[in-house]
Amino acid sequence: MRAFAKALIPLALGVAAFALARAALTVDPPPPAEELEQLIGTEWYRVQVLGQSNGYACIQTDLIDTPDGPRLRVTEDLKIMISLGGQSLEASKSQVTIHDERLRPASIELAKNELGRASHLSARLEGDVLIVRTSSPEPGAPPAQVRRIEVPHELTSDLVIPIRLLRGELAVGDVFDFVVYDPEVEVIDRHSVTVERRDTLDGVDVLVIKARSEALGVDVLSWVDDRGVLLRQTVPGLMDLTLERVTEQEAPASLAPFEIQSQIAVDNHLPLVRTLRQVELRVRRNVGEAAELIPGNGRQTVAPDGDDAVVTIAREMPPTDGLPLPITGESLEPYLRPTKHVQSDDARIVETAQDIVGDETDAWGAAQLLCSWVYRNMHKVSSEPRPITALEALEAMRGDCTEHAILLAALGRAVGLPTRLVTGLAYVGGKFGYHAWTEVYVGRWVEMDPAWGEMTADAGHMTIYASALDEASYARAGLATGRTIGTVEIDVLGYIAADGREVWFGEEEQ
Repeated sequence: MRAFAKALIPLALGVAAFALARAALTVDPPPPAEELEQLIGTEWYRVQVLGQSNGYACIQTDLIDTPDGPRLRVTEDLKIMISLGGQSLEASKSQVTIHDERLRPASIELAKNELGRASHLSARLEGDVLIVRTSSPEPGAPPAQVRRIEVPHELTSDLVIPIRLLRGELAVGDVFDFVVYDPEVEVIDRHSVTVERRDTLDGVDVLVIKARSEALGVDVLSWVDDRGVLLRQTVPGLMDLTLERVTEQEAPASLAPFEIQSQIAVDNHLPLVRTLRQVELRVRRNVGEAAELIPGNGRQTVAPDGDDAVVTIAREMPPTDGLPLPITGESLEPYLRPTKHVQSDDARIVETAQDIVGDETDAWGAAQLLCSWVYRNMHKVSSEPRPITALEALEAMRGDCTEHAILLAALGRAVGLPTRLVTGLAYVGGKFGYHAWTEVYVGRWVEMDPAWGEMTADAGHMTIYASALDEASYARAGLATGRTIGTVEIDVLGYIAADGREVWFGEEEQ
């Protein structure tokens, strides 16, 4: 039930890195060495989640000599401490970026520790192509992968805002876009920036700048002084994630692991949810509108009620009509392709999926065979915090709900069945716990829970996000989940039993 951390914590590293980034418009003319020297220095930051200090970051900028002339090198180190199920874990990264004369990332070396899982990314820019190599030293990890990413001409980096500030070229009211490469989610991203206002922070005049990531759908507010130094940053709506500039001595001081709360208790309990036809909930949010956090879908409706949201969840019903395998279609292609997380084109996954499905050609029949196989054969653990791919799950045959869901997604795609990963909250034992399950497309999207052996999800499964499992949407799933952590409460308003009997708490039974 704690598996959501696998998507959330790596993303927290990426958001924090975005927080430290200062990218903007291109610089014309390119900055000479004398201008670049003004950016040299070391800055330390304290990382806070929900008001608690649990991490720190350091950015060091220096000027190095290369055969092509002086170039800026930026070294970023970040560490966040997490407490998960009584276990203290670390999420950290170390990134070294060397920029070319246009302040584009000429090379990137990124090493990450994601809750105990190590990985490495190396990238170099050759003309308008970024060659990216990713690998992991973990036992059973997939082999190193190399990608060639075409980059737009306007690609820039995290050094343009300080340069333009030093030149006096940014003012309140400026609105612009810029394009960067985000190594955390391995995508080319466009940021929309607004210079919102001037402010004073600890006696220092600053510009408050809002940047929105198109790929992640997240807003970041930055307080930047006239030298281009980031003094403070917040990510509204994401666990009050905040970075504050401090001294080197203050940065690692008074740190305590952030305790991830994986469950939300409710006052009115439900009977066995697999027997219920429908459940009605009230979701409250401490700040903002709760309806912004929860999407509607085929079995889940969301009705705003002031700042609260009334969420009605129906039991998923088996489809009555099927489609033959393989299922194709342009709109479904994102849910059929292999990704970093679901290697559905790997021979081991393809062979396993074909053995399970056998001669079954009906999509819904195949989906049930695959779901049942994952449920019966994968050893269940309460929490596996490290991010694990479908291939690793197949080889280990153990994992929490995320491994079950990702493996089912990969097996489905291997036989031409479109799949999505669903992250949300599921009811068990008087609480809603963070959970993951799978959606399959068999003529319509149907939710299945391979960790619990449910061919159709019960009325206690509340969806927060459905991901195509590419890097960007997997990151967005973590963001969507993160916005609810520590910020929402749930009341059970009532339910409809399988026999049609209605029970509404606070009212007489109907």
